[in-house]
Amino acid sequence: MEKILIVDNEEALIHFLRRFFSKMGFQVSACADGSSALNSLAKEQFDLILIDYKMPGLNGLDTLKEIKKLQIKTPIVIMTAFGTMETAIEAMKHGAYDYMLKPFDRKQLSQIATDALQVNRRMKEVISFPDEVNKACFSSKGIVKIVGNHRKMQEVYKLIGQIAPKDVTVLITGETGTGKELAARAIYHHSLRKNKPFLTVNCPAIPDTLFESELFGYERGAFTGAEHTHLGKFERCHGGTLFFDEIGDMSLFTQAKVLRVLQEGEIERLGGDETIKVDIRIIAATNKNLKKEVSEARFREDLYWRLKIISLHLPPLKDRLEDIPALADYFLARFKEEYGKSMQYVDKTAIHKLTSYQWPGNVRQLENCIRRAVLLNTGNVILDDHIDLEPDRENSSKGPAAFVDRISQGASLHDYEQLIRNLEGKLDTIFPSLLRFSQQRRRGQVNILELVEKLFISRALRECNSNQVKTAKMLNISRNTLRHRIKKYHLESPGIEIVGPDYNC
Repeated sequence: MEKILIVDNEEALIHFLRRFFSKMGFQVSACADGSSALNSLAKEQFDLILIDYKMPGLNGLDTLKEIKKLQIKTPIVIMTAFGTMETAIEAMKHGAYDYMLKPFDRKQLSQIATDALQVNRRMKEVISFPDEVNKACFSSKGIVKIVGNHRKMQEVYKLIGQIAPKDVTVLITGETGTGKELAARAIYHHSLRKNKPFLTVNCPAIPDTLFESELFGYERGAFTGAEHTHLGKFERCHGGTLFFDEIGDMSLFTQAKVLRVLQEGEIERLGGDETIKVDIRIIAATNKNLKKEVSEARFREDLYWRLKIISLHLPPLKDRLEDIPALADYFLARFKEEYGKSMQYVDKTAIHKLTSYQWPGNVRQLENCIRRAVLLNTGNVILDDHIDLEPDRENSSKGPAAFVDRISQGASLHDYEQLIRNLEGKLDTIFPSLLRFSQQRRRGQVNILELVEKLFISRALRECNSNQVKTAKMLNISRNTLRHRIKKYHLESPGIEIVGPDYNC
């Protein structure tokens, strides 16, 4: 249960806030002054702190300064009945998350608290990834891991380690569900700004009409309904890291405004004429091809190059299927702890089913798949029957017939691998008997692997009209190796004509 600390000398207000937040499911503690609050924070951790601005002894601003000296990352909201602009600016300068005017608007109070608690979770939940020292893939409290030892993921880890301490803008690309936000948070947690705010802007979720006020804030009276000064995310995030999730969905108008912040390091609130300096690191992510968006005039080219100082690409899960067993174990460990289950492991039949799927929703889809299996399973082992997958559209579109249709266009290595995986799935029913046959064969008999090799070489010989030079080249083996296999498998044909030079591939 998340814990909230209220610091105020007004008993009636504490009573109201205690009831308000308790109904929302939070644990609430209260102190009457700043000194008592500092003592409480020395003994206990909180997820949100609300401090009254005007108190006897240490006032709210002094208490805020002392808390920040302790390197406590908990969001702090200043409460005040004296809502001057100077109060707000001074509080934000010293690291307050936000401020609220008394008397409270219940809806605003709930929204600010919810947002602040979400920020707290993101800031305190450290994102780690495998390195030379730490190869474990299981979670510990307060730590979330990016899992995977595939070569492409190793390149991602290496780049994060290189760029995290450098105060540069980063553009993260990749399909939906590949973990772009996790990568952004990993950069933040390993950066020099890790003790400052980390705020997320979910670009597709904010209507264009609200985007500017959400980012830049507004002055009182800037538009109908603007009853007090509102600080935008740029101002709240001063000194910290601002993450633009799916920045490809941002309107061209807002892009121009964001570009100015990147170039000049300053903003103006809506309805204001004061220029405000901001010091922010920008990390942006997108599942779109921004270069294509630029060519089709849907994204500003100057902003594109400003964002692309460092580019980090996250591979789709289908390109690193060998990471699935480790990911499945990681999610199992996480969810059995979260839901109080006694799962032991993921059975090899379930692993085979998972690695034979193409995962259009990437790691997020796999995570939800394992979550469902843990929730609905009453046993100790996750079997293939517990794995519920949507029809694999990509697999069906990459079957043998579709593959043959694309041969003329040039099939990739991934296409060939997928074709073999499709065939492997069709052999599931007879695979155990094939293995038994291979184990029980007599000395000198051809085993299953040799049988496949024999059929492959025989077919290649037919394709090349028994020309061994061409066949060896086609199979990418030496002519001596081919001759040995022909003799071993009794594939000799009378009248074979050997022409051309010997190939040693």
